[in-house]
Amino acid sequence: MTDTVRGSEATSLHRTRELSELLRHHHRELGTTDPKVLDAIEMVTDLTRLEARLIKDFERHVHRPLGLTWAGFRILNALWAYDGLAQQDIGRVSGSTRASISSALTTLENRGLVTRRRVETDRRQLIVELTPEGRETLRRAIEAQTRREQAWTAVLREDQMSELVHLLRTLVNQETPPVD
Repeated sequence: MTDTVRGSEATSLHRTRELSELLRHHHRELGTTDPKVLDAIEMVTDLTRLEARLIKDFERHVHRPLGLTWAGFRILNALWAYDGLAQQDIGRVSGSTRASISSALTTLENRGLVTRRRVETDRRQLIVELTPEGRETLRRAIEAQTRREQAWTAVLREDQMSELVHLLRTLVNQETPPVD
């Protein structure tokens, strides 16, 4: 690796690390001084940045090599967990948009990873299920992603990881807060 590339990566890493403090500074200039509010701003900013980095990393190192996308993986995972789902339920379960589900399902079906079948009693409803090839592809994706997840979380002690899981579960499982 050249010194120029190393220098560029170091500058980028420094800018990434200083973002939180710069945002706090600018929010204080806007009049936000409550430490709890500043912490909430930083937490949400950091979570969204982390999500973007994780998705980019997982797609690059796990899903693309297996011919999947992040949306495709989430759909396969939901189908596996529920042993098949009605197509209209996939979005709620997987956290995907209707448009990305439709596109991803077509791709997954064309690759032979899922099947869609009409419900006999309600022909408007489609049930989506994993094929044996879909299960095998998902197994390989889970193994690879688990290794990446362990690499990302290796910086945390066991008690920190447990607390983080608890806190995130609390945030994720709450009702959507009312709008002021």
